[in-house]
Amino acid sequence: MQTSIAMDGDTRDRAAKRAKAEHIPLALVVRILLNDYADGRLSIGTRAELDVVSEEISVDAKTQKKMDTAVKKWRGKISA
Repeated sequence: MQTSIAMDGDTRDRAAKRAKAEHIPLALVVRILLNDYADGRLSIGTRAELDVVSEEISVDAKTQKKMDTAVKKWRGKISA
């Protein structure tokens, strides 16, 4: 089945440019987003920005390595 999705040209062009830079087809980006939404891993909603003071939290090398490993594992789960 083939489906058409309407979006504004600027959004399409920006997404296509980034996908091209990452050497992936734009259709894959759309498929990943739709799959994540269907499986409940992506939520659509609104968020209010409050006047919150951001705070930089430094981490030690061991904690940074754990975070980097977690990100690498997550990225490995996205299949083409």
